[in-house]
Amino acid sequence: MLMKNERCKLINLIKKYVGFCIYPIILLVGLTFTTGAYYERNIYYKLEDITLEIGETLPEEINNYLKTLNDQNYTIETSAPLDKDGHTSSIGEYTYFLVYNDPINKYSKITNIKAKITVVDTIKPVITLKETTTFKYNSNITADDIAECYDLSSCTLELSSDIDTTISGEKEITVLATDGGGNQTTLTTNITIEEKPKPVYNFYYPYNIDYMRQVNNEKNSLLSEEEKTNLRISIVEYAKRFIGNPYVYGGTSLTNGTDCSGFTLSIYSAFGYLLPRVATSQIYIGTDIPESSLLPGDLIVYHYGHVGIYAGSGMMIHAGTSQTGIVMAPIFPGTKSYRRVIY
Repeated sequence: MLMKNERCKLINLIKKYVGFCIYPIILLVGLTFTTGAYYERNIYYKLEDITLEIGETLPEEINNYLKTLNDQNYTIETSAPLDKDGHTSSIGEYTYFLVYNDPINKYSKITNIKAKITVVDTIKPVITLKETTTFKYNSNITADDIAECYDLSSCTLELSSDIDTTISGEKEITVLATDGGGNQTTLTTNITIEEKPKPVYNFYYPYNIDYMRQVNNEKNSLLSEEEKTNLRISIVEYAKRFIGNPYVYGGTSLTNGTDCSGFTLSIYSAFGYLLPRVATSQIYIGTDIPESSLLPGDLIVYHYGHVGIYAGSGMMIHAGTSQTGIVMAPIFPGTKSYRRVIY
């Protein structure tokens, strides 16, 4: 057994060698944590608030800031929306900040170094007109029907005033475009409102009217323009021969009595043209013409059920009533259509 003095010497020797081993290890670990290859620095450079136009990229000053740090473990990130090419894509207030990326432990940490990015829109929107410039009578027209607008932020269109589409003709209108930044552009142009369409009535429609049209069209195709003019004049002169003869409801006799549609039917049939029996169906024969284009021989069809032959100079020949018989008289008021059978 070891004597007491020998035990003490052994213990002291062990302490000596353990201290020799432990102290360098502690020193090495301490140096690693205090002077290791990667650590987050205390940075004293501030980021400055910046203002960007929508569509711009982050300024070069940010890259210069990173160059000043001379440390690849730091990057700049932002909360501002960017497109795939790095352009700002939405107006508003955002932040940008310095991020530390630890290459050893593979983590990223947002530092307290940050600043504000304000994305603004100060450029006016662009308005372009659409191809359509003619619109239907009594239709609802919006600014989007007339034009389109372009802007990097949002863009809306409106008309400077309402358009009265119940009045036909050319109208000057102004389109106003407003973008997300409150910038505005106006564009003035002209549009045209079509004529009021003539009403379509549910008149009696004879089953053989297509055949009548075919016969009349074939006859017209064989005539020159001069022959057509002479024929229309001949129809008027022929109709005048029966002025004074009686009116008979349902009749078709030019001498013994006829009603209005029987009169026009009989006059035209004398020249080889076919017309339906009733006045409200004769609106489907021939071609529609405006009042300003009336020629002698054209039909004047009143929508309530009356018809006559235009004689020129504002006069027409028609079988009026039992009191008047067949008469030539001024065209009287009433909703009507004008039809040219010989065209």
